[in-house]
Amino acid sequence: MRKSLDLLYKLSGAGAALSLIVIVLILFGQVTFNIIDYVAHALFNQRFGLLIPSYAQFSGYALGLATFLSLASALRHHAHIRVTLLELRFSSSLRRWSHTLVALLGVLVAILISYSLIELTIDSWRWNNTATGLVRTPLWMPQAGLALGSVIFSIACIDTFIEMLRYGRSVALVTPDPTETGEVPE
Repeated sequence: MRKSLDLLYKLSGAGAALSLIVIVLILFGQVTFNIIDYVAHALFNQRFGLLIPSYAQFSGYALGLATFLSLASALRHHAHIRVTLLELRFSSSLRRWSHTLVALLGVLVAILISYSLIELTIDSWRWNNTATGLVRTPLWMPQAGLALGSVIFSIACIDTFIEMLRYGRSVALVTPDPTETGEVPE
């Protein structure tokens, strides 16, 4: 089970990375088209009107997908932002309980977000909602990517919570190294 979950998180992170590459390609393509138009206008006083249709929308969709697909991987690799001002002063048993409570809250919030995004995606599909702009993309398509990312994040939160219950620790909730926080060990 552990290998399957880790593979799921890696695939989700790879999907996020691929989405970022798509953003770069879309924007680089549009900038290249703008440069070609500028040079053509400067040299020949004529513009070609080169355009990637709805490039801003597609970049936004890819950004949303990258954000949501990266959540699980970031959580499991403890790359998320944590405020440890109080946590570092807790005893190890109190820290364990606070981590367990935080993991439970994470599960609840992640499931709520997943439920809402799944419901939104289904509603957009039922009502045949489309985006505005040159390319009338059915909205359920980018929303499905967000829902998928949030479901994988929910699985990662549940995984973290179960680790806290079973072992009293989780790779996602590693206590920070005091040297990284700027505190000098006594």
